[in-house]
Amino acid sequence: MLISEAMQAAMTPVFLIVGVGGLLNVMTSRLGRIKDRERLIYSIIHNATGDDYILAKSAIKKLARRSFLISMGIWLATGSVLFVCLLIITMFLGAMMVVEISVVVATLFIISLLFLAVSLILLVYEVFLATRTIHNNEASSEAVFTRLKSPSIPNGFTDDI
Repeated sequence: MLISEAMQAAMTPVFLIVGVGGLLNVMTSRLGRIKDRERLIYSIIHNATGDDYILAKSAIKKLARRSFLISMGIWLATGSVLFVCLLIITMFLGAMMVVEISVVVATLFIISLLFLAVSLILLVYEVFLATRTIHNNEASSEAVFTRLKSPSIPNGFTDDI
Protein backbone atom coordinates (compact mmCIF):
# COMPACT_ATOMS: atom_id res chain seq x y z
CA MET A 1 0.00 0.00 0.00
CA LEU A 2 1.32 3.42 -0.89
CA ILE A 3 1.39 6.32 1.56
CA SER A 4 -1.27 8.15 -0.47
CA GLU A 5 -3.50 5.06 -0.30
CA ALA A 6 -2.85 4.82 3.45
CA MET A 7 -3.88 8.46 3.84
CA GLN A 8 -7.11 7.83 1.93
CA ALA A 9 -7.84 4.70 3.95
CA ALA A 10 -7.12 6.59 7.21
CA MET A 11 -9.93 9.05 6.56
CA THR A 12 -12.65 6.60 7.61
CA PRO A 13 -11.19 6.00 11.08
CA VAL A 14 -10.69 9.76 11.45
CA PHE A 15 -14.44 10.24 11.05
CA LEU A 16 -14.92 7.67 13.82
CA ILE A 17 -12.63 9.75 16.05
CA VAL A 18 -14.73 12.85 15.33
CA GLY A 19 -17.95 10.99 16.17
CA VAL A 20 -16.55 9.61 19.41
CA GLY A 21 -15.37 13.14 20.24
CA GLY A 22 -19.00 14.27 20.11
CA LEU A 23 -20.01 11.35 22.30
CA LEU A 24 -17.29 12.26 24.80
CA ASN A 25 -18.61 15.82 24.85
CA VAL A 26 -22.09 14.56 25.75
CA MET A 27 -20.80 12.18 28.41
CA THR A 28 -18.52 14.73 30.09
CA SER A 29 -21.43 17.17 30.14
CA ARG A 30 -23.62 14.57 31.85
CA LEU A 31 -20.84 13.80 34.33
CA GLY A 32 -20.51 17.50 35.13
CA ARG A 33 -24.24 17.80 35.81
CA ILE A 34 -24.16 14.72 38.05
CA LYS A 35 -21.20 16.10 40.01
CA ASP A 36 -22.91 19.50 40.36
CA ARG A 37 -25.97 17.75 41.75
CA GLU A 38 -23.84 15.76 44.20
CA ARG A 39 -22.14 18.96 45.39
CA LEU A 40 -25.53 20.58 45.94
CA ILE A 41 -26.78 17.67 48.01
CA TYR A 42 -23.55 17.50 50.01
CA SER A 43 -23.83 21.23 50.72
CA ILE A 44 -27.33 20.90 52.16
CA ILE A 45 -27.19 17.45 53.78
CA HIS A 46 -26.00 18.95 57.07
CA ASN A 47 -29.43 20.64 57.39
CA ALA A 48 -31.25 17.34 56.91
CA THR A 49 -32.61 15.19 59.68
CA GLY A 50 -34.60 11.98 59.85
CA ASP A 51 -36.31 11.03 56.59
CA ASP A 52 -34.80 14.01 54.78
CA TYR A 53 -31.30 12.76 55.65
CA ILE A 54 -32.13 9.25 54.46
CA LEU A 55 -33.54 10.66 51.21
CA ALA A 56 -30.43 12.79 50.65
CA LYS A 57 -28.10 9.85 51.30
CA SER A 58 -30.13 7.73 48.89
CA ALA A 59 -29.92 10.43 46.23
CA ILE A 60 -26.14 10.67 46.68
CA LYS A 61 -25.87 6.90 46.31
CA LYS A 62 -27.83 6.97 43.04
CA LEU A 63 -25.75 9.85 41.72
CA ALA A 64 -22.54 8.03 42.63
CA ARG A 65 -23.68 5.01 40.63
CA ARG A 66 -24.58 7.16 37.64
CA SER A 67 -21.25 8.97 37.95
CA PHE A 68 -19.39 5.65 37.91
CA LEU A 69 -21.25 4.48 34.79
CA ILE A 70 -20.53 7.68 32.90
CA SER A 71 -16.90 7.70 34.03
CA MET A 72 -16.43 4.16 32.78
CA GLY A 73 -18.14 5.12 29.53
CA ILE A 74 -15.72 8.02 29.13
CA TRP A 75 -12.75 5.73 29.77
CA LEU A 76 -13.97 3.20 27.22
CA ALA A 77 -14.78 5.82 24.57
CA THR A 78 -11.33 7.30 25.07
CA GLY A 79 -9.84 3.82 24.78
CA SER A 80 -11.78 3.35 21.57
CA VAL A 81 -10.22 6.51 20.13
CA LEU A 82 -6.80 5.34 21.28
CA PHE A 83 -7.21 2.08 19.37
CA VAL A 84 -8.34 4.00 16.28
CA CYS A 85 -5.17 6.09 16.56
CA LEU A 86 -3.09 2.91 16.83
CA LEU A 87 -4.93 1.57 13.79
CA ILE A 88 -4.05 4.66 11.75
CA ILE A 89 -0.42 4.50 12.88
CA THR A 90 -0.31 0.81 11.96
CA MET A 91 -1.72 1.58 8.51
CA PHE A 92 0.99 4.15 7.87
CA LEU A 93 3.76 1.92 9.19
CA GLY A 94 2.48 -0.94 7.03
CA ALA A 95 2.50 1.32 3.99
CA MET A 96 6.02 2.56 4.72
CA MET A 97 7.45 -0.91 5.39
CA VAL A 98 5.35 -2.63 2.74
CA VAL A 99 4.17 -5.27 5.23
CA GLU A 100 0.85 -7.13 5.31
CA ILE A 101 -1.06 -5.68 8.27
CA SER A 102 -4.66 -6.60 7.56
CA VAL A 103 -5.00 -8.89 10.61
CA VAL A 104 -3.55 -6.24 12.95
CA VAL A 105 -5.73 -3.49 11.45
CA ALA A 106 -8.86 -5.65 11.73
CA THR A 107 -8.01 -6.58 15.31
CA LEU A 108 -7.46 -2.96 16.35
CA PHE A 109 -10.69 -1.90 14.65
CA ILE A 110 -12.69 -4.67 16.35
CA ILE A 111 -11.26 -3.76 19.76
CA SER A 112 -12.06 -0.11 19.13
CA LEU A 113 -15.66 -0.90 18.20
CA LEU A 114 -16.08 -3.20 21.21
CA PHE A 115 -14.90 -0.42 23.54
CA LEU A 116 -17.25 2.00 21.81
CA ALA A 117 -20.20 -0.41 22.03
CA VAL A 118 -19.72 -0.98 25.76
CA SER A 119 -19.33 2.77 26.25
CA LEU A 120 -22.66 3.37 24.50
CA ILE A 121 -24.33 0.66 26.58
CA LEU A 122 -23.09 2.35 29.77
CA LEU A 123 -24.41 5.70 28.53
CA VAL A 124 -27.83 4.23 27.75
CA TYR A 125 -27.94 2.52 31.15
CA GLU A 126 -27.04 5.78 32.92
CA VAL A 127 -29.78 7.60 31.01
CA PHE A 128 -32.17 4.80 31.96
CA LEU A 129 -31.27 5.23 35.65
CA ALA A 130 -31.72 9.00 35.40
CA THR A 131 -35.12 8.74 33.73
CA ARG A 132 -36.24 5.91 36.00
CA THR A 133 -35.67 8.22 38.96
CA ILE A 134 -37.83 10.86 37.28
CA HIS A 135 -40.55 8.38 36.28
CA ASN A 136 -40.64 6.93 39.80
CA ASN A 137 -42.05 10.32 40.79
CA GLU A 138 -39.26 11.27 43.13
CA ALA A 139 -40.37 14.88 43.01
CA SER A 140 -40.59 14.69 46.79
CA SER A 141 -36.79 14.70 46.88
CA GLU A 142 -36.78 17.92 44.83
CA ALA A 143 -39.14 19.54 47.31
CA VAL A 144 -36.97 18.41 50.22
CA PHE A 145 -33.76 19.68 48.60
CA THR A 146 -35.36 23.00 47.72
CA ARG A 147 -36.57 23.41 51.29
CA LEU A 148 -33.19 22.45 52.75
CA LYS A 149 -31.16 24.76 50.51
CA SER A 150 -33.35 27.84 50.91
CA PRO A 151 -32.30 29.83 53.94
CA SER A 152 -35.00 30.17 56.53
CA ILE A 153 -35.95 33.71 57.45
CA PRO A 154 -35.46 34.40 61.16
CA ASN A 155 -38.50 35.42 63.18
CA GLY A 156 -39.23 39.12 63.05
CA PHE A 157 -37.74 39.65 59.59
CA THR A 158 -39.77 40.15 56.45
CA ASP A 159 -38.98 40.45 52.76
CA ASP A 160 -40.08 44.08 52.57
CA ILE A 161 -37.17 45.51 54.58
